Amino acid sequence: MTAGPTGRMPEPETPAWDGVERRVARRRQHHRYRFLERRHGFDRRKRYPVFDTMRDHGWIVVFTILLINVLSFIDGYFTAAELGLGIAREGNPVLAAANREGPLVAIAVKFGAMVVVSTVIWHGRHRHSILVLSLVAVALFGGLVAYHAGTLRGLGWL
Repeated sequence: MTAGPTGRMPEPETPAWDGVERRVARRRQHHRYRFLERRHGFDRRKRYPVFDTMRDHGWIVVFTILLINVLSFIDGYFTAAELGLGIAREGNPVLAAANREGPLVAIAVKFGAMVVVSTVIWHGRHRHSILVLSLVAVALFGGLVAYHAGTLRGLGWL
């Protein structure tokens, strides 16, 4: 190669683009399933008024756990009363099997389950789905206690 009229070496010719995008075509595709909760389940671009408050203030989570436990205790008490009166059957198959072994076994199983649930809620309090499930549990236990109270009141036992 010889220098041109300006004294510079000419640029080498580049071949024309053939229309195939090689940067993408040769790339390996990795598709992995990822849980939605990879970053503790809270999208920082969105606002979650209830769940952000629960996540940021631990006492609200403690109150929710206590409320679940109290409602579970009341549910157990009403269920035992209805079973004793012979007006109901145990709807939970695990507790029904434990109750066949004896009432203390059923109490131990229910108490153990509530300890596990409370621990899961406390340790998962930074996850959006755990906080949602804790409020769903409060609503379900509240509805169950209201159902028991209505049944017992309707029969004149409460």
